[in-house]
Amino acid sequence: MAEHVKIAIIGSGPGGLGAATNAAKNDLSHVLFEKTEIANTIYDYQLRKLVMAEPRRLPLRSHVPFDEGSREAVLAGFDKALKETGVRVEKAEVSKLEKVGEKFEIECTNGLKITSDFVVLAIGTMGTPRKLGAPGEQQDHIAYTLSDPDAFVDRNILVVGAGDSAIENALGLAENNSVGMVNRSGEFPRAKDANRTKISDAIAAGKIRCYYNSTVASIDKETVVLNTEEGEVEVKCNHLIVRAGSIPPRKFVESMGIKFPSADMNSFPAVNGRYEGNVPGIFIVGGLIGYPLIKQAINQGYEVVEHILGNAVEPADQVIIEEVLGHLPGDVNANLDMIRKRLRLFSDLSTPQFRELIGDSTVHVFNEGDVVFEKNDYTDTFWNVIAGSVGVEMPDDPSKMFKIGAGNFLGEMGLISGRRRSATVRSLDQSILIETKRNQILKLMSSVPTVQDAVDQVFFLRALKTSIFPDADPIFLAELTQRTERANFKKGETLFKEGDEGDFLYIILKGSVKISKLNTEGVDIAQTYIPAGNYVGEMALVTDEPRSASVSAVVPCNTLRIAKSDFKALLEKNPQTRENVMRLITERRIENITSSRDEYSSDALNFVLSEGVSDADNVLLIDSDLCIGCDNCEKACAATHAGYSRLDRKGGKSFAAIQVPISCRHCENPLCMLDCPPDALERKANGEVVIKDNCIGCGNCVTNCPYGVIQLVYDKSDKGLNLFSWLGLGGETAGKKKGPAKAAKCDLCEKLNSGPACVRSCPTGALLRVNPTDMMRLLINKEETSIG
Repeated sequence: MAEHVKIAIIGSGPGGLGAATNAAKNDLSHVLFEKTEIANTIYDYQLRKLVMAEPRRLPLRSHVPFDEGSREAVLAGFDKALKETGVRVEKAEVSKLEKVGEKFEIECTNGLKITSDFVVLAIGTMGTPRKLGAPGEQQDHIAYTLSDPDAFVDRNILVVGAGDSAIENALGLAENNSVGMVNRSGEFPRAKDANRTKISDAIAAGKIRCYYNSTVASIDKETVVLNTEEGEVEVKCNHLIVRAGSIPPRKFVESMGIKFPSADMNSFPAVNGRYEGNVPGIFIVGGLIGYPLIKQAINQGYEVVEHILGNAVEPADQVIIEEVLGHLPGDVNANLDMIRKRLRLFSDLSTPQFRELIGDSTVHVFNEGDVVFEKNDYTDTFWNVIAGSVGVEMPDDPSKMFKIGAGNFLGEMGLISGRRRSATVRSLDQSILIETKRNQILKLMSSVPTVQDAVDQVFFLRALKTSIFPDADPIFLAELTQRTERANFKKGETLFKEGDEGDFLYIILKGSVKISKLNTEGVDIAQTYIPAGNYVGEMALVTDEPRSASVSAVVPCNTLRIAKSDFKALLEKNPQTRENVMRLITERRIENITSSRDEYSSDALNFVLSEGVSDADNVLLIDSDLCIGCDNCEKACAATHAGYSRLDRKGGKSFAAIQVPISCRHCENPLCMLDCPPDALERKANGEVVIKDNCIGCGNCVTNCPYGVIQLVYDKSDKGLNLFSWLGLGGETAGKKKGPAKAAKCDLCEKLNSGPACVRSCPTGALLRVNPTDMMRLLINKEETSIG
């Protein structure tokens, strides 16, 4: 007859240890099954790895000690706790678990059989390593783990991934090897803050190369070919480490009767507030329910045993929830339940995931008429309406409002496109909204398929409505979103060519495109550029004529495309939309005839686009015909900014005597803001991008800026440099560098009422700040002046 215990714990990860030590402390009969090593995931960490105790403000509630320290110290603490509490450990692999009546029957591969009243499932998600599927991946120099970084010297190593394991492997190897990282996105949203800071410092210092928005195309013995935004790139590599996560042990979990909310392999089983799944008596903790942090998993294991004992226990993160919701009237837990019921977007989140979301958010109470955010703001947080309603001002008539009620969300345009807010949003009555950080939503979108799908669908719908179809029937538009598809293009890639048959309409979500036409000599002449929020390709779809121009991506570009048949069907059902489109086609045909560019103006436009000015909001120019090389601009900038000039007059490129020096462009879509751990980069309502005092000097912005206009500088505020010193009328020498280096760039002299010091200090008026349209006009005028 099989032995019977009160609690069977499967998996000796942090959650399993938390449960087992609490069961032992309470003299409950138990067994802890582990098929390999105690805390095997941590055991497999690279030697001497620093294990961080995140989140830092979360209290630890357990008989298991855990604090930030080395891998070896953490494992030693775990072993000591097991011995001191007398946990029974069985080194065996569970092969079958079945509920029979009120008991669970457990069988192991070594023949051991045990029954239990309760089961704690703490196996994590570390199943089979996820592979790349790239040609050449079967070779011997491809690895999926790293034990000892010191075993590698003078190697060309690539690490694929953007999580904590990938970052730690890269950092550990960088001391003695040439190391690069392959990151399929433009940031590190899933990594701990400390790791994001460390990897950003290493990238900024040149110790590690990072290939952002890139994937592995093929692998050879000494090289790897990457798909990057600039096209295919061949990189030296004789050892490749793939840290792309793992395929969860879903079949094993489902064999117990546990259900998942969707077929997606990244989804998590739902649990209640006691961490109990759909099978009564089976409790699930840790990474398997979407919360892989060690401290939280330990707490969850401890709390499960308290629930089994019938003790009232609040989750350890309750103190964080109370910080966020405590200012609302009523009971905090009742408000938390109310929020969860109303926010349908997050219905598939597990309880721990939802609590983490709330803990990383801010709740706002608005009165009627209060502004939630303004049109053209550059904030990128995500908003959900908990109670009341808000109105989105329509662009053509601000007096008209598009109402968004409780349970719905907004802010997805800024979240996905990265561009400024497309409309002003006001509270229509007394309302309660919850504002969530961008990184938190991006993490949920990558791990919870229903969140990704819902955000995408609303994003598509609103993008269609605000660009080309403001008068379309809402029901038809909703149906159309189901048939639209994403189409992303690398820099320089062609959307369609002149003379092609029309097949799709493209709505530009992010980036910008160039329109060009062939002249009589067959030379491709740039005509204009179209920024995000507009659409191209409608003319050939309506007229059934060949494409009248070529369209290519100026920068990496994300679009929605609509098939010709769907587009025509929409026009037939919506006369007002058809009228608007036909009017635009007529305007563009007239523009094609009257404003065809010659080779000079085409070259000028290409210069504007190649310098990234099409994405600029405010670019500094120097008229070389007027510049006398006095460097007053640099001296004035340094005097205004603690001794460091934010511009390089001699740097940058020129066209027709107009130079674009190295200075911040205050881009429409600032890549520098992509991955700032302390959110120190801020976009002002007028478009200025500034760096706040809470900068930690991680260097992420230095790396992400494609124009090299950000630098890390030290504080030299005691140097005495002032307006007299740069004029040569006295002044003290620079003082010593103080404190850590911080990021610095042009801030348009925001603290000076008189405007940018560089422009004011120029004795000849050679410096000016313009937008892309004014720059293009200036270049054309230069040519006409030189001809005249």
